[in-house]
Amino acid sequence: MRFHRRALAALAIASWAVLPGSSSAQRLTRSPTAALQSSGIGPLLLGAELKSAAIRARWLDPVALPVGPGCDGRDEFAIRIELSGEPVAAMAMADTSGKIEEIIIEADSLDRARTADAEACLELAKGFASKFSAALGPYPSVSSEQKPATIEYRLIFASGPSVRARWFRGGGHCDFALYIVRGGD
Repeated sequence: MRFHRRALAALAIASWAVLPGSSSAQRLTRSPTAALQSSGIGPLLLGAELKSAAIRARWLDPVALPVGPGCDGRDEFAIRIELSGEPVAAMAMADTSGKIEEIIIEADSLDRARTADAEACLELAKGFASKFSAALGPYPSVSSEQKPATIEYRLIFASGPSVRARWFRGGGHCDFALYIVRGGD
């Protein structure tokens, strides 16, 4: 009988922890959040040593891979988190001395969108940028550049970071990301 009561108590506690609406359930299902600033997010800050910043950032995404070479050969660390209410993938890249020189933040739910035209792509990028204006301030400047295969936009925040968007004419694809770069954009 004693074992039976303990088993029921354990089951009741376990059930309470995952009931919809309970604070424990929210902690289990919500992504961790980090503070955004013009020099980075959480411990991933421009100029910080990448490996030690990655160790401090592990609590944000416990399944993140360790620091390793990225697609362009630089050491990289990537996490998936919630930032300003938006699920994002954030990548921090280091220079040859191991210091973070660039952070790229992409919408996790919308890597590439198909849009009818470049203006629709720009509107998606503006919506993405607006989520970060509370932390980064306004983006008073929007520039565009026509390239052979793309139309590219930059929404430059007064504090330095920028959202870059590219619309690919051939396939109607749109991609955009927030860039935080050491030494300017």
